[in-house]
Amino acid sequence: MKVFMNFAKGFINTGKTTRMVLLLFVVNLFFSIILALPMYHSLKDSFGSSKVGDRMAEGFDYLWWQEFRDESQGLERTFSPSILGKGAILNNLEGLIQMRFFRLPLPVLIMGLLYIILHTFLAGGILFTFNQDTLKFKMKKFFNGSGTYFFRFLLLLLISSVILFTLVAILDYGFNLIMDNVQKDSLSEITPFYYNLGFSMIIFFLLLFFQMVFDYARIKIVLEDRRDVLKTVFQAFGFVFRRPFSTLGLYYLIFLIQVAITIGYIFLKESIPQSDWPFVLVAFFIQQLFIFLIIWLRCLLYSSQMELYRYLK
Repeated sequence: MKVFMNFAKGFINTGKTTRMVLLLFVVNLFFSIILALPMYHSLKDSFGSSKVGDRMAEGFDYLWWQEFRDESQGLERTFSPSILGKGAILNNLEGLIQMRFFRLPLPVLIMGLLYIILHTFLAGGILFTFNQDTLKFKMKKFFNGSGTYFFRFLLLLLISSVILFTLVAILDYGFNLIMDNVQKDSLSEITPFYYNLGFSMIIFFLLLFFQMVFDYARIKIVLEDRRDVLKTVFQAFGFVFRRPFSTLGLYYLIFLIQVAITIGYIFLKESIPQSDWPFVLVAFFIQQLFIFLIIWLRCLLYSSQMELYRYLK
């Protein structure tokens, strides 16, 4: 009951801040364009006047891609069949679970780091907006809130990164030792597959759990103007462990909504032929609508968690 009540409050509050969600969407779109333009020019130069572009519009030209991959440097090396359609979502999820982003080209890593820092900055404005007595989005107040909490949120990001990477490294080392023994005794690939699947699920749960805990640390900083960041982290862990059903229930409710929207997006986008430009525009619109909804859900999560924290405090 607590979960659904505070979810409803968060839903109403997020509905009052559609302009804020639109701002976040525009920022995200602008950042994406910065990465997309160099890739666009590289692909255009590679296609030239050949029929590769037509074949790529109808499917995927693997012969061209193998040659393009061998000659590529930097950002262009990330272009592969797995970044198209539903493969992009699955590829990003697998890369996150297996911590493969360190293998990305340096320019992509730098842009990714800047993207994370930018969202750390914007998170302050989001929570500051939801903390107002009269909920109304104003650009000036939003960026004032972003600046006010940025360095404390940045320190939270560093602490969470150290804790998570250390824990994942320890688990990965132990898992590799277990897998060495399993592969020696296994007569097929089925058993190692299930072990890998189980380990991936554990890592994914930890990623979500730590994100939730540090969300509450950010909320405590904003609501209570906390300046002792490390102490706030321990208190956020305490808050979650004392109320696991409410905190996890709310978090996974919104997570499941996001999963449902993602599955719906995949099926809808895959059903649209993209060989003609009108269909390409429709597919692009659906993709941007999906991104807007994901940003909206992130704001809903912040708003609902803030309401839950106030209720349970």
